[in-house]
Amino acid sequence: MRYLIAFIFAFTLSQKSYSQELLPKDSTQMIAMINDWNKAWEVKDDVLAAKWYSNDATFTNAFGDKKKGQIEINSLLKKVFALPFVMSGKSETNKHEFQPLNQNNIVVHTAVVRKGQQMPDGSVIPDRQTTHLRVFKKNNNGWEIVSHLISDARDKGAVKH
Repeated sequence: MRYLIAFIFAFTLSQKSYSQELLPKDSTQMIAMINDWNKAWEVKDDVLAAKWYSNDATFTNAFGDKKKGQIEINSLLKKVFALPFVMSGKSETNKHEFQPLNQNNIVVHTAVVRKGQQMPDGSVIPDRQTTHLRVFKKNNNGWEIVSHLISDARDKGAVKH
């Protein structure tokens, strides 16, 4: 029992020191990559939006569209950016939470509010509370996004979009 307690204590300490060591030097690069996504939405640039995805990345948006790989993700975003009602409004990032899995894999949870988005008929959707869950993987060239899931938390009584 004593050995189990010692192991748990040592494991907990190693996780904390790893997290503290990793985030300061790598979080800046990940935030810059997320900021490229945000900028791409402002200027409707599908190439910039898909820039950091790996060739085998998985992507699922808040409407359930699923794509695999940078090329398919880029193609979907090009179609989305051409829809005026979807592109109406602005997104505001509220926070990022980092969850290191190991030295080469980090999950980043990003809370975003989308304000002023419209339906196809031009009616405005109430503010959307979305969460972006991205998995970043470190390779020889730095970080890349290998998975991105967007969830949309909304009132079940709200208008569907």
